[in-house]
Amino acid sequence: MSSKNIQKPHPGSSELARKALRWFGRLYGSLFYKTEVYGLENVPQTGKVLVLSKHQRNDDIPLGLSKALYHRRMDIWAIMKDSLAAPIFMDYFLKCGGIPLNRKEPRKSKNDLLFAKKVLNEGNMLVIFPEQTTIPYKMGKGRPGGFRFIVGKPEEPLAVLCLGLEYKPRGFLRRTSFIVRAGKLRHFEPDMDHEDFLHDCMHEIASLTNLKYPFEQGKKTNDPNGDLELLETIS
Repeated sequence: MSSKNIQKPHPGSSELARKALRWFGRLYGSLFYKTEVYGLENVPQTGKVLVLSKHQRNDDIPLGLSKALYHRRMDIWAIMKDSLAAPIFMDYFLKCGGIPLNRKEPRKSKNDLLFAKKVLNEGNMLVIFPEQTTIPYKMGKGRPGGFRFIVGKPEEPLAVLCLGLEYKPRGFLRRTSFIVRAGKLRHFEPDMDHEDFLHDCMHEIASLTNLKYPFEQGKKTNDPNGDLELLETIS
């Protein structure tokens, strides 16, 4: 195997890196955003929890963590775009709990998705974005592949939390309104269908973001964005 095909192992998280991200997010968020948070009491403070979040912009992770989720717990990991794992960042975003995903070639993220599944099963919180890319001010279609793989068939009900992130620009020199809404905790049971469950969650995420989810649930066939391929190459 050539060195180009050898995937670097995840360095693990760092409490110092997480605290630095929290500090930056609070400062940056206070300067440029007027934040409101609702439903924070729905966020479990311990135990494994899968968070399904709306993805509007690159600020979602630092703002969503520092202004909301970090107020409940710090053991949070999040799927992120693989460009943030580039050498120039010196593993910083990885040490904050970021787990890179190559959206164009999912097979290259095999070890990272296995790692995401591992940290979730160890009792941590894991944040994923079912749309798999930033889609501002409207809903994208939920992609079930990564969700299906990470969840699998749990031995016990898995706690799942839907998170809405709403941005409302308020004009020149005024801070953008940023509203975080956490839904009621729901559970994925071992006998549930992944696509049915995710479809319901996408409607909830849309509602929590003050949007509409325009997609009907289609037939369970090959996903054009490679979800099925992702599962087959990882399994």
